[in-house]
Amino acid sequence: MLRREQIERLKERYPAGTVVRLGQMEGEHQMPSGMEGKVIDVDDIGQIHVEWENGSTLALNVEEDDFTVVPQKETLSEKKCREFLGKINEILKETDFYLLNVSCNGGDTAYAAQKLLAMHQAFETVYGEGYVDEEYGMVMMPAVVCGRDSGIRTLALVTLDLESSGEHFGTIFMTPGGMMEQGTSSLSEKQKQALAEYYIPYDYWYTPLVERDHHVDFTQMPEEVADIRRMVDELPVQGEAFHMNEPK
Repeated sequence: MLRREQIERLKERYPAGTVVRLGQMEGEHQMPSGMEGKVIDVDDIGQIHVEWENGSTLALNVEEDDFTVVPQKETLSEKKCREFLGKINEILKETDFYLLNVSCNGGDTAYAAQKLLAMHQAFETVYGEGYVDEEYGMVMMPAVVCGRDSGIRTLALVTLDLESSGEHFGTIFMTPGGMMEQGTSSLSEKQKQALAEYYIPYDYWYTPLVERDHHVDFTQMPEEVADIRRMVDELPVQGEAFHMNEPK
């Protein structure tokens, strides 16, 4: 008989939805090796209840039955996001964050514009040119952000839910001290204070094309932001120049 702590570990290891593949089920010859199913739950005596692909809901006994967990396939959205972040990390290795801050907020925006262009081109390499398809769901995008109270600008990665008309779900700021993700538990109190002082609340203007996003007004983009974005906004897309500051 399994001990209570063993049962708790089973519940943690096999949450509902986990896909398992059967090796052998003791005494159940109608359950062939290789059959797959989804875990329904783990009961209080440690039996793993499964909805099998043949319609059976026979439970697994970890002390008698042989089975393995089937790794979940990476979704297209997850794959694209991983590829994009890999390219962004390569860009960040060659980024001087102090110089980036000076460029975003000084008279010469060339360095910031070049970095934003590189980030945008990395995005297009992964997702393609033109409008980003809604099927990707949550998408992380290059953007320029500007603190509403401070007026301080920086580059950032904003996460939008394209299935919800571009609902905003988070931002990673490129600060003079490096990358800082809003709301993450890894931020120190000093970092949280810095984000609140310099950037939050903020407006953002991402560079990819998104249809039906009513959350961002590109017609109200400040001149300083437009200057940082100029290299991206002058890029030809599918043979035609696009202008993100035009009314939607």
